Amino acid sequence: MRRILLILVFLSFEVFPFTLTQPIPEKATKNGYVEPFQMFDDLYYVGDKWVSSYLIKTSDGLVLIDSLESPFAQWIPDNVRKLGLNPQDIKYLFITHGHSDHVGGAEFLQSMYGSKVVISYEDFLLAKEQSKDSIGKGLFKAPEVQQFTGDGAELSIGDSKFKFYLTPGHTKGCLSIDFFVKDHGRKHRAFIVGGNGTNFEGLEQAEMYVESVARITEISKQAPLVEVNLANHPKMNQLFERKNQDIPGPNPYIDAKGFTDFLSVLEARGAKKLLEEQTK
Repeated sequence: MRRILLILVFLSFEVFPFTLTQPIPEKATKNGYVEPFQMFDDLYYVGDKWVSSYLIKTSDGLVLIDSLESPFAQWIPDNVRKLGLNPQDIKYLFITHGHSDHVGGAEFLQSMYGSKVVISYEDFLLAKEQSKDSIGKGLFKAPEVQQFTGDGAELSIGDSKFKFYLTPGHTKGCLSIDFFVKDHGRKHRAFIVGGNGTNFEGLEQAEMYVESVARITEISKQAPLVEVNLANHPKMNQLFERKNQDIPGPNPYIDAKGFTDFLSVLEARGAKKLLEEQTK
């Protein structure tokens, strides 16, 4: 049974049905296709070569984090089936931020399965803005949103609990997610930072980025330490390199130092961007 530990704000917007009309892209390396695979007992990768999409299995359905660019989201249902799971069980879509490569497929998946979308209010507005400018193969519509999450909100779905943090910077409403995954029944704390890049303009947003990285660093040090980096772009957590390690032993995705090193990269990026904006 679902229960909300911290009340989330429920709102609704009038959204008209929308169906992708472009053909499903060929599942080829040239298009960035990646065969789905299992990372933990209850966590799977269903993203592509460039953008991550993670599937979490709970005792009360499936949760999908980020939905890929339109039309590549059309790969996701088949990827879920390949893992022996049913895409009809996707109860929630968590969107880390409103750029099209993360939210572009959300409305398509929502229209297929009736999934609830969790996103920050600021980045819902960004998604609507980007959808207006989307054309051709990248055409998408912003999803219907019934839940906007506040900073520090917690949501339990079956036996899994998710905590959300608003960590603006990459966008003004980046949503970072803190939860546990299981490896052979043992729990490990996982974290997904809502946005990594500094491809934005403005001193205020640069200051937000620096402050958010510092905050995430402090949060991650609270016991138990974050051991699993679920970056929303696979190159940022060496996702495929770790998968391809032909070394018997511990799960390659469990790496507390790796997460600390990742945050150091973000810290350096933020410092560089802040200096650029200060000297303009």
